[in-house]
Amino acid sequence: MRSLKPEDLPGMRVTVMGLGLNGGGLATARFFASHGAAVTVTDMKDASALAASIEALSAWPVRYVLGRHDLADFESADLVVKNPAVRPDSPFLRAAPRIETDLSVFLRFCAAPVVAVTGSKGKSTTATAISHALNAAGIKAWLGGNITLSPLDFIDEVREGDRVVLELSSWQLGDLKGMGLLKPLAAVLTRIVPDHLDRYPSMDAYVADKRLIYADQGPGDWTVCEADQSYGRSFASETGARVLSYGQPDSPYGEDRPGAMLMPDGSARAWLPRLGELELFPSALRVPGPHNRRNLLAAGLAAWAAGADPGRLPAALASFPGVEHRLEVFGERGG
Repeated sequence: MRSLKPEDLPGMRVTVMGLGLNGGGLATARFFASHGAAVTVTDMKDASALAASIEALSAWPVRYVLGRHDLADFESADLVVKNPAVRPDSPFLRAAPRIETDLSVFLRFCAAPVVAVTGSKGKSTTATAISHALNAAGIKAWLGGNITLSPLDFIDEVREGDRVVLELSSWQLGDLKGMGLLKPLAAVLTRIVPDHLDRYPSMDAYVADKRLIYADQGPGDWTVCEADQSYGRSFASETGARVLSYGQPDSPYGEDRPGAMLMPDGSARAWLPRLGELELFPSALRVPGPHNRRNLLAAGLAAWAAGADPGRLPAALASFPGVEHRLEVFGERGG
C-alpha cells in the first residue's frame, strides 16, 4: 500500500463515504479539507438529517452528494475514505482506485506510539482507563477510535512523546488488514463473546478480525490478554510480541510469566519484568462491579507497557471515574 504524505494532500480528490453526525466521517472531511484537498461528502441521509455535521464543516468548501451515492464520485476520486459500517463488498467501493479509513489515514500520519484495544466486552472502559492512567501518571495520552471520537480530530496536536489509545472494533480492524499500519506498542484484548454474527459468517471469522490487533507487532511490543479464557490463551500463543496475562491464572505469575490478577479483597497485584511483585490497584475503586476490576487489570498492564511509572498506577487507577453513561450514579434517595 503506497504512502500518504502531507505534500500529497493539496488538490487531492477525496470522497468521504458516510458523513454521519459524529465520529470518522466528519473528522475525515474536516482533516482533508483543512489540508487543501478537494472533498466530496456522499451519504444516503439527506441534508436535513445531517444538518449539524454540515454546519460543522461550513468553514470549508466541501461538495455534498446527499440522499444517494453516485458512481462517478468513486471512479474519479484519488482516494475514498469509507465508514467502518460500510460493507467491503459495496459496489461503490469496487469502483474506487484507493480505499482508506479515518484510522488508516491517522496511522499513516501519527508519529506517537499507539496502544490499541479490542474485544467484545469492556473495550471502551479499558481504553478510557488506559488513557486516564497515562495522563494521571504524567504521560500525555489521546483517546479515540470506536469510542466515537475519530483520532483525525486531534492528529495535528499529537506529539512524538505522547501516547494514542485507540479503541478498535472488529470492523475497524478488518479494514486495516494487509496495510501493515497497526503496530501498537501495547495491544489489549478484552473478553471475547459472540457478537456481530449478522455481519460475520461464523465466530471464527469474527475473532479472526480481532486477532489483527497484534498481527504486525514485534518482539519489542506487548500483547495484553486474558489468562483464563481459551481465546486469550490462543492470542498469547500466536502473538509475536511479549505477553502480559491477566485474570485468574492456571499457574502462578512471576518473572517468567508476567501479568496481573485480582486478590480476595478486590485489590490487584502485578508481576512485572525486572520489577517483581507490586500493587496494581487498591481494593477501593470508583468504578463498580467485578467486571470493571478485570478491565482495570488489563488497563494497568497496558499503561505500564506504554511507559507509565508503576508506582503511580495504584492511585491513577483508583481515581478512574468510569465511562460516561456506564453505571453512573445519578442520584440517591432514602439512603
